Amino acid sequence: MEPSAAKPTLLSHDALVMQQITGFMSNDFDILDASGQQAVGHVTTTGGGLSRLVAGSRSLDVSDADGTPLLHVQDPVGIGFDRFELSSPDGAEVAAVRKRFSMLRTKVDLTLADGRVLELAGNVLGFDFQFAMQGAVAATVARSWAGIGRGILGHSRYVLAIDPSVPPDLRLAIIGGTITLDLIRRKQENSG
Repeated sequence: MEPSAAKPTLLSHDALVMQQITGFMSNDFDILDASGQQAVGHVTTTGGGLSRLVAGSRSLDVSDADGTPLLHVQDPVGIGFDRFELSSPDGAEVAAVRKRFSMLRTKVDLTLADGRVLELAGNVLGFDFQFAMQGAVAATVARSWAGIGRGILGHSRYVLAIDPSVPPDLRLAIIGGTITLDLIRRKQENSG
């Protein structure tokens, strides 16, 4: 009898399609494989309904397709540049995300718990971004057409391409960074 092959997890994929499935009081996504057909993970909005009604989606959980929790994304209430916190299911810090000042582009720093910095730069309106560390591109993300029905509902779709050499801890931070970029985009649309 052959040993069963390990089932691929969310962090083993080099290409992901993040398809938004809800939008009014939540910001849930299915994370699909490169073909956009098979779910390999999920993003679920957490927190009470009243707080979401008043302040929007400020707390989200990322899980593997089997429901295993991988990451918590928190958007704490604050003044000034957007800040987000990424943490593991046990509450340990994964990264701190901070939007930086920039005139025509969106720039975000993602500082990992070990001090490494992942820089996100791109056009938030077109949503084409690069994740770079020390000048090397670790991943790219682009907003893509989700279809007329999803477009009418305001649902976003992002295609995330991760360099195959990127380790799992950095992949998790990149997925969290993509979620924060969507939250930043939504805030800008709501304020404009």
